[in-house]
Amino acid sequence: MATPVLQFKRGAFSNLPALKAGEPGFTTDKYDFYIGLDNTLGNNKFFGSHRYWTRETTTVGSGVNLVEGTNNGTDFITLAAPGNIGAAVTYTFPASPTDGAFLKTNSTGSLSWSTQITNPNLTNANLTGITTIGATDLDVNAGSIDISGITTFSNTTDNTLGDENTGAVQIDGGVGIAKNLTVKQNLHVGGYSEFVGVATFRGGTINLGDADTDDINVAGEFISNLIPNVDNSFDIGQGTTPKRWRHANFSGVGTFATGAVADGLQLGITAANEIDTASGNLTLDSAGGTVIVDDQLSVTGVSTFTGAIDANGGATIDNIQIGVSDNNEIDTSSGGLTLDSASGQTIIDDNLSVTGVSTFTGATTFTGAIDANGGATIDNIQIGISGDNEIDTSTGNLTLDSAGGTVTVDDNLTVVGQTDLNGDVNIGDAVTDSVTVTGRFDSDLIPLDDSQRDLGTTGLRWAEIYGDALTIDNVQIGVSGTGEIDTDAGNLTLDSAGGTVTVDDNLTVTAGNDIVLSDLTNTRVLLAGSSSEITDSADLTFTGNVLTVVNTIDVTTVEATNLKAKDGTTSITISNTTGNVGVASDLTVSGNLTVLGSQTEVNTETLLVEDSLIEVGLVNSGGSLVAPSSDANIDVGVIFHYFDSAARKAAVYWDDSVSRIVVASVVSESASVLTASTYADFEIGGLYVNDCAGSSQVISCTGSERFLENITIDAGTF
Repeated sequence: MATPVLQFKRGAFSNLPALKAGEPGFTTDKYDFYIGLDNTLGNNKFFGSHRYWTRETTTVGSGVNLVEGTNNGTDFITLAAPGNIGAAVTYTFPASPTDGAFLKTNSTGSLSWSTQITNPNLTNANLTGITTIGATDLDVNAGSIDISGITTFSNTTDNTLGDENTGAVQIDGGVGIAKNLTVKQNLHVGGYSEFVGVATFRGGTINLGDADTDDINVAGEFISNLIPNVDNSFDIGQGTTPKRWRHANFSGVGTFATGAVADGLQLGITAANEIDTASGNLTLDSAGGTVIVDDQLSVTGVSTFTGAIDANGGATIDNIQIGVSDNNEIDTSSGGLTLDSASGQTIIDDNLSVTGVSTFTGATTFTGAIDANGGATIDNIQIGISGDNEIDTSTGNLTLDSAGGTVTVDDNLTVVGQTDLNGDVNIGDAVTDSVTVTGRFDSDLIPLDDSQRDLGTTGLRWAEIYGDALTIDNVQIGVSGTGEIDTDAGNLTLDSAGGTVTVDDNLTVTAGNDIVLSDLTNTRVLLAGSSSEITDSADLTFTGNVLTVVNTIDVTTVEATNLKAKDGTTSITISNTTGNVGVASDLTVSGNLTVLGSQTEVNTETLLVEDSLIEVGLVNSGGSLVAPSSDANIDVGVIFHYFDSAARKAAVYWDDSVSRIVVASVVSESASVLTASTYADFEIGGLYVNDCAGSSQVISCTGSERFLENITIDAGTF
């Protein structure tokens, strides 16, 4: 059996209320436990707190926490036991304090106050205050000594520079200094020196090495200028030995007062502003593939260029000027410009623009477009002479004649004057071509052969035909008279492929003529068929004054007062004024019975219901009972009538206002809303609850003992 859970009243310390006598309370922020004494806040008794101890673990001992004042924070000092003691130990404090003394213990754990340390051993010593060591000789040979305060050595014996066995303080081991070190006099380092961070040497001369056998290694990078103190007195590298630097990299300007020599290349050596070689040719070669001369280049001898020449200021070769008069222009300073090739053919592999008149004496072939802004004349044919985009002749007619027999105009063709098309004429070469006739026909439209050509097709028809009269075989439309369809011979037959001819207007039959309908039988009543046709039926006949209906009468309304059995016995009566229906005998409903009124009364001694489930609270939707789709603000349940000194109502119902089931011994009802004035007792053998915690038994009984289980008793919060 699952036992119940008991929760103490709990909350923040600032909200701790006055507790009743014996009532417990727990603060969730300070972990304090109180028990009430007399329902007054000041007399709540404090019984302990998690703040005042630290629990032991498997390897660490427990401790008592001495907590600071609540206004200052939550920090504390812990007096803790070691993780492994071996045996119980008791430390006994002295009864009263001694000023300036410290605690020391004997072998039994009795503590006493003392002001002296007898026979001190400085092995692993900690000097934490201001310490003065004034002895002539103090030898500390400890594994470790911790000096965390100010320590003064009063011996002032000086050190002989370079001798580590002289001076007031001599340390045979290594020295680690975590902060600044100030040396007022000379400093001698006999071994390797390492400076991590910024090292500054100030004042005087700084010497790096005292012989050319000393090596200087600079692993860092210079972040300042490298300037000699005297101009033109010191070298970088040596040329006689030689000891030269391998490469020099300058991102800015390198200034050399008397020139520079790089292998055989001389800069400013032979003459100022001159680059030449001490021996051999001078080669200008760039890794990018282009050597740029950013000024005029004067060549006195013959120059051979194996690659492209980029002369931004132009070039002059004898009288030929390239890019001199204008960008992208080749002309001459005097005389004509002749293009002549050894092979006899000059090829211009781009557009040719001629601003003056060009004369071609031989055959000229143009593989691209010809742009003649002033037009062109070939014999009597003028192209662009009379007007832009115009081809005409200076004399005679213009004839378009091709060797293949066909002249193709690959664009729209506009003819301003009359066009005569002699011979056979084809308009369009595909069904996707469109033919637009904006003008009017001034002639008949007659086919070449009789009954061989159509106007439109079954899938592509002309929208409307306008004409004074139309003759199709013997059928005449508008020939004998306006609005008249007749024949010039034989009868007129209206016959449709769908089986129905529709006359969408009044049909007038002139006097003396009859409408004869086939397939009708004498005495039958005429009816409108499903497709509005005129028909009759054997089920409905009219003879004399008798209308005979063979099968079923299907009418919307039947007015009657009495419906009798065939033997004349009254079975159903209907009131002429109220419409109330009375059934004189038994009524058996084989199907469903739906009552849509507001009240159903069953006046029987015993009501027998076969259904295992009874539903209440459904609503009428189009004659069907369905679940409600909105809140009607009414209660749903079962009302029991009984008498107890007066007529009363008890009920088990769903209270819509609070959304729960109510069991009441006395209720009242108004507009389907129940109000409980007395709630009923509930007698059960046990209680199961199925809620957020799942389904479980809450009240059970074994023997004569009742149990509360699977439940939490919560005293609440404060």
